[in-house]
Amino acid sequence: MRRCSIALVALARVGLGACVVPPPTAPPQFADRQTDPVVLTGAQVPSLHGVAVGDIVAFRYTAGEWKQFPVQVDQRKTVELSTVYHLPPNTTNPVNVTVYADPKTWVGGGSGVLADADEIAFMAADTGDAAPGGASPPGVNAPSKVQLTVTDPRNAHVAYAYLFARSGTTLKPDAATKYVSYQFKLSSGPYKTTYKLQDGPNPEASSVTTSFYTRKFSDRWLDDYLSISAGHATNADLVDRHKELFAPGVCVRSEDTFDDAEGAFIANIDGPVRAIRSYIGANSGPYTERTHIFYAEREDVITDLRVHSIPSVLDFMDYSSQARGMKDSNDHNTAGVTIDGAPDSVAAGAPAWEKVDGPQGALTHVWTLDTDASLTSTNYYLDNDTNPITQCTGDAEALGSSGSYVNSTIPNTDPHNGAANFVRSTRTMFYEAPSRSTSDAQLHAAQVAAPLTASAS
Repeated sequence: MRRCSIALVALARVGLGACVVPPPTAPPQFADRQTDPVVLTGAQVPSLHGVAVGDIVAFRYTAGEWKQFPVQVDQRKTVELSTVYHLPPNTTNPVNVTVYADPKTWVGGGSGVLADADEIAFMAADTGDAAPGGASPPGVNAPSKVQLTVTDPRNAHVAYAYLFARSGTTLKPDAATKYVSYQFKLSSGPYKTTYKLQDGPNPEASSVTTSFYTRKFSDRWLDDYLSISAGHATNADLVDRHKELFAPGVCVRSEDTFDDAEGAFIANIDGPVRAIRSYIGANSGPYTERTHIFYAEREDVITDLRVHSIPSVLDFMDYSSQARGMKDSNDHNTAGVTIDGAPDSVAAGAPAWEKVDGPQGALTHVWTLDTDASLTSTNYYLDNDTNPITQCTGDAEALGSSGSYVNSTIPNTDPHNGAANFVRSTRTMFYEAPSRSTSDAQLHAAQVAAPLTASAS
């Protein structure tokens, strides 16, 4: 996939290669929610239950006119996690989890029609005004009309969107528009016939492209490329590795050992509104699950820990030499320090947000931790390219290495082992043009804490 101006979209449809385009400018009431999606479940729109997911289309009403926009329905289903590995369900101590459906993995496809667990996603930027009660656009089944009232819980600002079942086949759910492109590409070939479920590695050359950033993956957990193209950003590859360790310099477990052991993909979904990359398998946590959800300007990385008790866990980005000169700041260190390979002293504390910013672009991370266990966490930072702590993976430099460190013992989180606690961490990343302020990062933290809501009538 390639980035194109909106003017080229029609040409792309007739053979010049498909384009990714940015969402439109959000309505004034959602001006500070330009990056944000609206996600609701099938349970919220019972009047569309049983409608084929490919027949659900979306419109906004603006300045007295209907405008179709892209909507995405992602089917979800409940599976016993052993089946993701193409094994019989565990009937002794089953762990049933609702996951994204994908006919190209061993999870399998969905029902094909809208049901309670399915998710409907579109962008806040695509919302508009309230339409007259009896009005409907052409090409739809008018009685199927569902008005969605989208609300910002921070300030009660409201905008509207409309779902319909299409009439005929002229309208398409993507509205001939694509905000994100995901190419899942295994080096070995088709997933079901070539992926090594019991013993990796499984090299790949997968990529995600939007008008604002590019991401690449070289194995299931090997997240090793990130460039920003928003505004005048330089498109430099900023990341050496997105790393996973028990603790700094403790190499017994890492993203490389995860990839070298058993693992499987749950779903790889390339949609018009968002792309989804979901997988399981982390050494003795074979049911630990990570899901990346990619939107035009942001990425949500959701990790569900399912493993025996472990001493701690460190999730961090180690930046590349192309990130030199950028400034790293967070809610405990708002003045920031320069990523230059020279050690810095930074204040510790549980992280809420972190921003890495320079001519290369601005990348803001927002963390949330959802758990019923008693855990402590702090931020992590190491910038030292001459005598760093042992670098377990990637290159030998620790350049702006930073992230979230749960530095207390984590109890059992795998229900296959019996009584288990729940631990879910979410890293939300915003990809933006250079020179974002501290208030921009604080805004993103507030947006994540109070996502847009939608109610149907």
